[in-house]
Amino acid sequence: MTIHQASTALLATIPRVMPGVSVQVIDHHGGAAATFGAGATESRQLTEELPGGSLIANVPKDAGSVLDLVQALLSAVAARERLESDMQSVLGKFEVMQEQLYSYADELPKISSGDETQIASGGAEACQRATRVRHVIYLAYQPGKNSCEFVAHHASKDARQRASALPEFAPVVPVEGFLAEVLAGDGVVVHDVPVGGRLGEAGSAEYLARSQVLGVPVKFGADDKRFLIGALLLIDKLPRDGQPAGDVQRFDHEEWQIAASYAAILGAVLGARKSAELKKEMSMAETIQRQILPQGPPSLGGFDVAASCLPCGAVGGDYYDYVPLADGRTLVVIADVSGHNLASGMVMVSACSMLRTLASMHREPSQVFEALAVRMHGDLTRTERFLTAAAVAVRPDDGAVDFVSAGHSDLFVYRAATDRVERVASESTILGFLEAPSYPQRRIDLSPGDCLLLYTDGITEATDDTGEMYGDDRLAEVFASLAPKNSARRVLDGIVRDLDRYRRGQTGTDDVTAVVLRFDGRTGGRR
Repeated sequence: MTIHQASTALLATIPRVMPGVSVQVIDHHGGAAATFGAGATESRQLTEELPGGSLIANVPKDAGSVLDLVQALLSAVAARERLESDMQSVLGKFEVMQEQLYSYADELPKISSGDETQIASGGAEACQRATRVRHVIYLAYQPGKNSCEFVAHHASKDARQRASALPEFAPVVPVEGFLAEVLAGDGVVVHDVPVGGRLGEAGSAEYLARSQVLGVPVKFGADDKRFLIGALLLIDKLPRDGQPAGDVQRFDHEEWQIAASYAAILGAVLGARKSAELKKEMSMAETIQRQILPQGPPSLGGFDVAASCLPCGAVGGDYYDYVPLADGRTLVVIADVSGHNLASGMVMVSACSMLRTLASMHREPSQVFEALAVRMHGDLTRTERFLTAAAVAVRPDDGAVDFVSAGHSDLFVYRAATDRVERVASESTILGFLEAPSYPQRRIDLSPGDCLLLYTDGITEATDDTGEMYGDDRLAEVFASLAPKNSARRVLDGIVRDLDRYRRGQTGTDDVTAVVLRFDGRTGGRR
């Protein structure tokens, strides 16, 4: 064996400054690789282990305090040699890891055109080659289901030869125990298998482990916008060449770094694909949602109607519609699903379709809402959403309207005779909370010049740059100032402009939807 130059120089100096002391470098076969000094006839032997060998010093028995000094020098040389050996080992492992990562990176253009299984399988295989572990497994996280699906599994040659002895994987496993810990974190998690025991339940990935299991979450995105895609698991480190097969190997920083690197690569590739797929889905949902909104106001003699729906994202949870009732009246409805994402948008599309069907079957707004509550309860509960809605049933040239609400914002009624705004409170339960609630309706009599405002809480709960909400009182005040002199469209546009001024350029965090109905008491409304 060879030792580094600085260590050699120090060992050669010892016999020169301390006569009678000799030092030998012994290789792992027991032979002398180097000798420094002749040594005394009667001596005491000191030893220190080296990587791949040892140091032996012969010190005269009557050397006294020199004995401690020589021992300290030997320890210093041995520590330096161990450090150099560790550094060389780390550099060698790093070079191997780089080669494996570059190899996988070269394969990415080929496999990126494949599906999730092909990409994950390529990553698991490359990771197994780089780490020399028995099993590498990729599990895809199923959001909303608290479970993971087995997507890819690559095993070492000896593990494949003993495949008949391996337990079968459950295709879907719950997120609990070790897997839950991995998915909840941001770094590497390592668990030891208890002596004589197993980890997890039969069918889980960690149940395969005989010594250790290492897991790292696979995520996509940056900072607080990262989302979870899955988990990469490494199971049981294999012995290196020349080591007994029965020796238990433990994961070190090499496997940690490689696992984290492959998890990052998988996260980038799979995340980019999922992001592209989500954008397509969002675009389709946005198109569908735009199509279900009315193209224009209905023709209602004696009423001037205007509406606006401004989602805060690509897909919103707000909705308005003009729906024919079975008795010939028009149900002017506004609704708000909790949240403003793809799930909320799809719930709203479902509610819209169901409401149109139910309205054609019932004569009263209360009957429509009660039937809608029954039919939507399961979907809303399952998706952990709720729905608020309000509607007025209108007949042309008739100032008597019926109002019904399901936990929605108050109805505002501007009275031309008093130049004041009345609030009709909503006291009924939201949709999705009870299986079969009742929704009483109220008759509201309008006089010429009176105006109705249906709106969602995206208006009243909007905030300015200090965090203060717009509020019901301000909305009522603005509505009262606009209603006497303007058409329904101008009233609505005025409210939106005032809201924009109030927010002072702040981006809204909720959808903004409103419907204005102005009763003129004659056929045709103001322009």
